[in-house]
Amino acid sequence: MFTLKVAFRNISRQKKRSFLLAGAIAFGMLVITMINALTGGLVENIRDNFAHALGGHVFITGREFNERGQMVTRIRPDQRLDELLTEHAPEITAFTKRSQALPSLIFGSKQTMHLVYGVDFQEEDKLLSSLVVTEGSLEDVLSLENAVILPQPAAERLGVEVGETILIKLETLTGQHNVGELLVTAFVEDQERFGISAAYVSRAYLNSLLGLGPEEYQMLNMFLTDLSLVESFTRSFREGLLAPGEEQEEEEPAATVTVGGVSLDPVPRQERISRWQGTRYRVMNINQIMEPVELAVGVLNRVGLVIFIILLLVTMVGITNTFRMVLLERTKEIGTMRAFGMHRRQVQLIFLWEAVLLGLVGCAAGLALSGLIVLVVGNLPLNVDPSLQFFLKQGRITFRLSPGSALLNMSLVVFTSLLAAYWPSRAAARLSPIKALSSHT
Repeated sequence: MFTLKVAFRNISRQKKRSFLLAGAIAFGMLVITMINALTGGLVENIRDNFAHALGGHVFITGREFNERGQMVTRIRPDQRLDELLTEHAPEITAFTKRSQALPSLIFGSKQTMHLVYGVDFQEEDKLLSSLVVTEGSLEDVLSLENAVILPQPAAERLGVEVGETILIKLETLTGQHNVGELLVTAFVEDQERFGISAAYVSRAYLNSLLGLGPEEYQMLNMFLTDLSLVESFTRSFREGLLAPGEEQEEEEPAATVTVGGVSLDPVPRQERISRWQGTRYRVMNINQIMEPVELAVGVLNRVGLVIFIILLLVTMVGITNTFRMVLLERTKEIGTMRAFGMHRRQVQLIFLWEAVLLGLVGCAAGLALSGLIVLVVGNLPLNVDPSLQFFLKQGRITFRLSPGSALLNMSLVVFTSLLAAYWPSRAAARLSPIKALSSHT
């Protein structure tokens, strides 16, 4: 305790020098904290927007053979699935049922093929809030049966305007051609670069075109209460939905860009599979889709860590040189303390405690400044390009810093401060009291 008091007194006595050293440490702490918090917020926003756009955190598709021997994607009312949903109800905040198709969209002489999701807009209110509208309004999709929300690039390829009608041409599950009409109510920002490029229509209307019954669907998407449960939740559904005699796949299929990470039933060649009875399920989760994003963010965090370490190394040089100067200035003081019975270990501890205090003060200042920046920037609404809205939450930048990351950064600062002060403190401890008192410095 005595050495700590002396160390605190010494720091307070040299205010300007202590301010410069703590300021350098605070700057490094500010940089790494902002990078970690920004990337953490970006991952959370992207995950959240992905989940709303795709309709959940866990995705289930069903495959079966129709009367013609064709494999189709369809989920019928299933007691096994209902029992699992009931069993895991406390872990599920909401679930949605979707249909999907890859039809031709036709307007005049132009046409394009585009992924279309059939959704229940009344149930998926979070989907509507996550879409970035570039033209039109989303209000009519709740009342119009054949309303369609088009991605901006698809609308540009067709040359259609909001309020006009387009044709949708597709095949039913039995292979027959079918045509319907869709009323364009809104254009939204396309997220094809993130694996999401889809138009949205009413599930009931799309089902009528596909030949699905009113209670049938093709994807069951679930939102969970806690994302840390995603893997165990997914495993429970994979095991619970196995049909008798069916073996679980050793490796789950990778997420594909064309469907936003949800497998659109990549059908193997018919001769390679044996026909089965009933429905077989495939279960995927948001983590499989987010893996490439998190890898990219991990690279950014590692770059930030390298910058942080470089700043710490520069600061270490400054601390070492400063403590060498301090050693010269306090030579007689050290000699006096040694003459009155202070041990070498206590002298060394004074220098080390000074380094620790400087590190902690710098960390506190860096975290406080980071919090101030987060408070200001996080409350600023940004008018950015619509494509960048996917990284934001309601038009604002969000920051998320885990306590583990903050503690790790603080530990690095304290460790490097101790390392920088070690050799000067050792030299101070080895000073002879006689030589120190006779010194002219």
